[in-house]
Amino acid sequence: MSRIQTLAPAPPARQARSVEMRERLIAAAQVILERGGLEALNSNAVAAEAGASPPSFYRYFTDKYDLLAELGRRLMNAQNTIIEQQAGGGFRSSEAAMESVLRETLAVTRAFRGGREIISSLRASPDLAPVRLESHAHVAGLMAAEMAPGKRGKAKAEAYARARMVVELGYAAIEMLLEVPDLDADTVLKATARGLAHSLT
Repeated sequence: MSRIQTLAPAPPARQARSVEMRERLIAAAQVILERGGLEALNSNAVAAEAGASPPSFYRYFTDKYDLLAELGRRLMNAQNTIIEQQAGGGFRSSEAAMESVLRETLAVTRAFRGGREIISSLRASPDLAPVRLESHAHVAGLMAAEMAPGKRGKAKAEAYARARMVVELGYAAIEMLLEVPDLDADTVLKATARGLAHSLT
């Protein structure tokens, strides 16, 4: 007889409670980020905000960076959906299209609770950088496939390089508008869109 015991799957009610607690911790972290910034975020504060005991936090997350990585993935996915939807209908690289993508991305990020702080953490922490970089690589790949359909070798590499540069520049403009809210968003978005469209064509 095998010495390895097969554990029975958790009952649906327990699974639902587990999912609900994890989501409560995530929502609590967003509240803390919005209220007090990255400095205020720690496991005890998140657990208290969620109405849970401190050990509960570690049943779901290794540490606060693990939690921030999950928030970062969710925010990046929300941003990426904008390009994914456009790529599905034929990616457009006009100045107007670029401006629309930038405006939607800024709106999604502002609407995401704690979005500004999450964006800052993805830039500031080396542990979180892969979340941002993987997201940017995904979006650049979608754009490059639309820019150079069926291309291989050097042409494909050049299309990806241009797409990746556009993603990074657009993201930098969004970050700047989040960090310096006094800037005129219309001016920044229009100027950025003009540069991105030129780079793509």
